[in-house]
Amino acid sequence: MMHIVRRQGAIVREEAAEILALHNGDALEALRTLIAERDAVEERLAVATLIMRRQYKAEGRP
Repeated sequence: MMHIVRRQGAIVREEAAEILALHNGDALEALRTLIAERDAVEERLAVATLIMRRQYKAEGRP
């Protein structure tokens, strides 16, 4: 179990380093991009949820 935790930590650090590199080390800009991407994913999830609810209601499912 400890091996998995260490491995996940290493992956997170690598991802963080890559994100910072993509923004030329500008942590604030990297955070802004991550927040914008998160917001976009949340919006797509909300739309998908609404579509699924409508489909279930149209099919007569509870």
